[in-house]
Amino acid sequence: MSEDTTKDIQEKYGTQPTIETVLERIEALAQEMRAGFAITDQRLTALEERFDKFDVRLDRIESEVKSTHSEMFTLRADFKEFRSQFKQPA
Repeated sequence: MSEDTTKDIQEKYGTQPTIETVLERIEALAQEMRAGFAITDQRLTALEERFDKFDVRLDRIESEVKSTHSEMFTLRADFKEFRSQFKQPA
């Protein structure tokens, strides 16, 4: 028989136990995720710019809503005025 069968598997193949390998990969993934989510000055500036643009868009939408609301009150007043003309005796 050959000597290979008596050698330790770890010595022969250089493998680590599975749990250690899995834990190392999880740690590497965690470090990569931390680096990806880290807020740098450049990212913070870009985020602030996006929020500023979002605020402007919301202000414009609010302006349109108020304008539409105002137009509805004007139409309502016109309609009441128009209706009152039909109620008056000729």
